[in-house]
Amino acid sequence: MRVYRLLILFFVSVLLLLVTAASAQALQPGNIAVSKVGPVSAVLVVKSDIPSDVRIDYGTSPGAYTLSGTGIGQVRHELLLDGLTLSSTVYYQVTLTDSSNFAVSVTLPEKSFRTARAPGQPLSFSVAGDNRPWTNTTVQPAVWGTIMGQMSVENLDLTLSVGDIIYGLSTDTLAQNVEKYDGLFAVTKQLTASAPMYTAVGGHEWITSASSRTGYEQELSLPVNNGGDAAIYGEEYYSFDNGDTHFTVLCTELLGQLGYITGNQKLWLIQDLAQTSKRWKVVVLHQPFFGFSGLHNGDPWATPSNSAGQQNRAEVLALFQQYGISAVFSGHDHYYFHHLENGVHYITTGGGGAPLYNPPALGPGDLFASKSYEHIKVDETASTLRISAIDSAGTTLESFTLGAPALSLSGTSGYWASFTDYEARSLSVDYSLANGGGDAVGLQVVLLSASNGVGALTVLPVSLGTVGLGQNVPFTALYEVPLGVATFRASTYVTCSDASGGFYQFPGPAPTL
Repeated sequence: MRVYRLLILFFVSVLLLLVTAASAQALQPGNIAVSKVGPVSAVLVVKSDIPSDVRIDYGTSPGAYTLSGTGIGQVRHELLLDGLTLSSTVYYQVTLTDSSNFAVSVTLPEKSFRTARAPGQPLSFSVAGDNRPWTNTTVQPAVWGTIMGQMSVENLDLTLSVGDIIYGLSTDTLAQNVEKYDGLFAVTKQLTASAPMYTAVGGHEWITSASSRTGYEQELSLPVNNGGDAAIYGEEYYSFDNGDTHFTVLCTELLGQLGYITGNQKLWLIQDLAQTSKRWKVVVLHQPFFGFSGLHNGDPWATPSNSAGQQNRAEVLALFQQYGISAVFSGHDHYYFHHLENGVHYITTGGGGAPLYNPPALGPGDLFASKSYEHIKVDETASTLRISAIDSAGTTLESFTLGAPALSLSGTSGYWASFTDYEARSLSVDYSLANGGGDAVGLQVVLLSASNGVGALTVLPVSLGTVGLGQNVPFTALYEVPLGVATFRASTYVTCSDASGGFYQFPGPAPTL
């Protein structure tokens, strides 16, 4: 009898374990992604493996939730979080409940995100893309997980994607397409639970296929444009503001317009750029304008013999110059490439995880290239835009700061460097030139002058190179000081360019002596 009871207890224990395991497997949370973040609202996407009820509790202090939103009976929920305030941190907690069994419930750890920044406040964002798998699979490249991990600890307000985020096929069913996005979200949710991801369409998203376009629009919650074909392509191109930056996301993959920005999209682009007064203007799209790999020679912009493509390319580049675009980020070619044209920075950041290409040799206007898995981090203030390319090992490949240089000069010491200098009345004066603004490129001391009959002995100009934001550079000037002169006032004039080619003179044009 005792053995019988022990057997009963054993089978009951096993049964409880099986029930517990089945319950745990019956409700698995999937993608958690904040999106469409504005000044006073945001959208939170919540997915689960089975139909679920969801509750979002949120507020402005950790663990203190004053607002909530709910959804019922869906595998994918889009919940509006409103009642927010500009430039604030929102803390939230997600609870999922099995719609067919209310006893099964999962509460996820607290997360947070920031609402849109007010003008004048600093903003940080990242840019990456071309992370699609190497073959037709749902599993993302391992290095993409590394890059997402890097971005997830960079305290970003948002992230931008230049496209090719899945390995889609024109023959994919909607279910197959959704499965590939779920593979993407399995990696990206470590970042997007706290920072929205705004995507540009890549060729591998295959939106020319009806089921793939449905999957793209269903699985990604994006702003909507107000152009002439918004009813068809509302989420494929769009714009939004955050802080002192206007973001414009374009689509080079529209049916019948592959590789072009034309038609209704071009008309909308002109209107969009004309209406913004933001200090910084950033454009994101998939196909690049410069630094072609040679592996996409059929693309209109990359094919010199394609007259229509070259005309369209020239028209769009002229628009970017006309409206003062700060930077254009693209992908398509799998490397990092940086080109400067008419004051606009064109950056290819295609090192998200797809097979790397060899970048082309640098030509006129090309500033830097690297065959690397990488992403870009951008730090914005009202006066500067700092752009850094960081590889998957954490090494900064290139970094530069847009904006006007802000130079200040201070004298640190004056001395006779030797007895010979004393006899020759050659006084050495050490200076430190600091920069609190955009990169000062090609910095030169072009004039030294002084009062009380003191003359400058330093051979001019003195080249000081590039002085970036927050940096300072020392230089020493020599002055001939006549006997009997105890004090004198010195003036120093310098010239430089900014990172986009603008010319500057400090403290102004040097006088003619």
